[in-house]
Amino acid sequence: MKTVLSFLAAVVTTYLLAVLAYTQLNLGSLVEMGVEVGAGDRLQAGLHDLGGMAGVYLPVIAVALLLGFLIARLVLIWVPQLRALGYVSAGFVGILAVDILLGSVVASGTHPLAVTRTFIGLMSQCVAGAAGGYVFSLLTDPDPRRSYVNRTAPQ
Repeated sequence: MKTVLSFLAAVVTTYLLAVLAYTQLNLGSLVEMGVEVGAGDRLQAGLHDLGGMAGVYLPVIAVALLLGFLIARLVLIWVPQLRALGYVSAGFVGILAVDILLGSVVASGTHPLAVTRTFIGLMSQCVAGAAGGYVFSLLTDPDPRRSYVNRTAPQ
């Protein structure tokens, strides 16, 4: 149950960061064209995108992280000391792989997620996946003494 909840936390973390980055990068393009975008507009657009993209992008992120984390788990059998790096990398590469796959197979070479058509946009999504991998690594750490979540200040 801990693993399932940790996975859900990783998916939600990735989704929140990915969608908010997507929104802000798109709004940045509007600003470059001379459109005035205030803080209220940014907040409203972010909330709108969080709700509006959930039906499509949230499942894509869940599949990307699931595949990445499963592969990472297999690799980590041989190098368990690289656990955090393994899951961070799995989140990053999982999002990258799914974006490339969607662009080449589903959309015939066009990236279906507009923000990933630029390097910065693609990296924003991959870094969101890496953050999700980090959350998963922290929440599933088998040694609670190493976990940043359970550390207390020295006495």
